[in-house]
Amino acid sequence: MPILQHHAHNRAGMYGLAGHPRHYERFAAVLAGPLYRRVVADVTAQQLPAAAVVLDIGTGPGQLPRMIAEKCPQLSVTGVDLSPEMIAHATVANGQVSGPGQVGFQVADVADLPFSDGSVDLVVSSISMHHWDNVAAGLNEVVRVLRPGAAAWIYDFRPAVSRAARTTPGLPAEISVENPLHGSSRLNPIGRLVLRHNT
Repeated sequence: MPILQHHAHNRAGMYGLAGHPRHYERFAAVLAGPLYRRVVADVTAQQLPAAAVVLDIGTGPGQLPRMIAEKCPQLSVTGVDLSPEMIAHATVANGQVSGPGQVGFQVADVADLPFSDGSVDLVVSSISMHHWDNVAAGLNEVVRVLRPGAAAWIYDFRPAVSRAARTTPGLPAEISVENPLHGSSRLNPIGRLVLRHNT
């Protein structure tokens, strides 16, 4: 648990944005749109089999799971977020969107994911990890829910990715860091922490 309660509250509440999903969705569409498209392209290139389970941690208003499902309708995609307001908004928005893909949302903390051991085929997270109160606990949970051989791709600001990589000793996973993302400019502020569950 973090020592400073006020700091923890700000991180979990995304400095006030967590209670305003419509504002956050508009903000994210502009600033995170290119990253979301990159994540969707990475998931598509993975060519996961039908009914594979993809988990989006820190989903916010749920844009990314819907985008993944649109491009990969054979997948089952679940978005989780600590904010009930975000999940309520994501659930309503998902109900208003017709199309292929199996998408669901639920309130959950990355440090206590409501998924069985080895039940997830791919974890993604975009610009969420720097809000986690306990990064080490979150990464442990991410690896726990991955099936053996499956991967987690955690996209975040490069300093956050570097700090997180230092919290991984003892984690039963192969760890790699892309700072910046492969195929992007050296000035790209986003990196990716890759965790692959040891078989």
